[in-house]
Amino acid sequence: GTWPRSSRNSGSEESMAYVNLVEEDQLAEFATLLGELGGENKVEELKKLEGPGALIEKGFVPTLPKILESKKKSALDAAVVMCFAALTKLEGTEKDKHVLMVKDALVAREKDMESMHLLAMLTTLFNLLDANSKARFSMFMVLAERAISGEVAPWLLDKQILANVESFRTSWGLGVHDYSKLLLALLNLCQAADKKREFGDLLLKYLETLDQDKDSDVKEALKKAKDWTIQAVLSFIRAPFDAARRMRQMVALQAVQQLKGTEDEPLLKLLSFYVDEDFKGYLKFGESKANLDYMAKRHISHDLNIRHFRVFAACKLPLGEYTYGVIEKALEVGEGEDIESAIIDLVQSKRVDVKIDQAQGLIHIRHTAQRDFKDAQWQELGQQLSNWKEGVKSVLEQMHKARQM
Repeated sequence: GTWPRSSRNSGSEESMAYVNLVEEDQLAEFATLLGELGGENKVEELKKLEGPGALIEKGFVPTLPKILESKKKSALDAAVVMCFAALTKLEGTEKDKHVLMVKDALVAREKDMESMHLLAMLTTLFNLLDANSKARFSMFMVLAERAISGEVAPWLLDKQILANVESFRTSWGLGVHDYSKLLLALLNLCQAADKKREFGDLLLKYLETLDQDKDSDVKEALKKAKDWTIQAVLSFIRAPFDAARRMRQMVALQAVQQLKGTEDEPLLKLLSFYVDEDFKGYLKFGESKANLDYMAKRHISHDLNIRHFRVFAACKLPLGEYTYGVIEKALEVGEGEDIESAIIDLVQSKRVDVKIDQAQGLIHIRHTAQRDFKDAQWQELGQQLSNWKEGVKSVLEQMHKARQM
């Protein structure tokens, strides 16, 4: 398929259309055009070249600087269109070789071209490559860099690219190192295009890949990714119910563990408390003024954290009725705090269905929505099904007795 699917007027759409170079005389026309644009009488010499590959390598590439120096856009478009048409007549590695050759020639003189015009030509080159061509990786890396520098990242970054990123690793035959480079390029594109959700999805993949990458300077890569890592952890902490799986995946990564022993170590500890749902550990953590100051600096709400951990605690309780005293202990409600306010917070979280019986001083937990389904939740579900089975069995027995009366 072609890429990107999104389109924007580059000012040369008509001239970028392919010319069907089927007949030998059309290759001769390409040779004639290059000979004339080159400013030297090389027409006959170029006509003697055999095949489109030789004409591109010994005709188009060395003539390109002179075409650009003429500052005639129409001449450049004509030569490029015929060059692209010639490329379609090549196959396999021969095509890959000459596509990359033309790419290098264009990039070497990019200062002589408008950025969108260059990007349009590079995109066409990318699409000339077979879908499984390994050359697509190096072409994309050049495209990504130019799209960012030209401030047109959204033009290149469409949903198809983001949805297929893992398939590119297979189809382009990428090892871990090149795959991490691809993810980094996509992260830079997402940041430039202000795609926050997509950025978050890709970041975890990138950080996981760095843990596997043995061929690059991982320390330098981790250092560059530190700010991104911190922002990701902060976003997970602010939405812990939707990010449980990501939190577990992230906490063990080198990118997160590198925070140990730095000024951001409290963030690593906080993430660990969330992963383990360790309410008591967090409360002890919150007794430190240094930790509270750090959270304030990172705009992390201590009160919101407590509300989160109270929801975790409530979700761990088996369904049923509880006295105020039991709930106060489970939710770590301290002196001077209102238990009913804490219950209201549970209800507002939409993770716990609670009914308060003020007359009896009881709280009935009717339903909880787990962050994650672990062994404890499977055991509880098994017990509930067992109770339901016994209840149904009892009803059937009563109905059977009633029929016999």
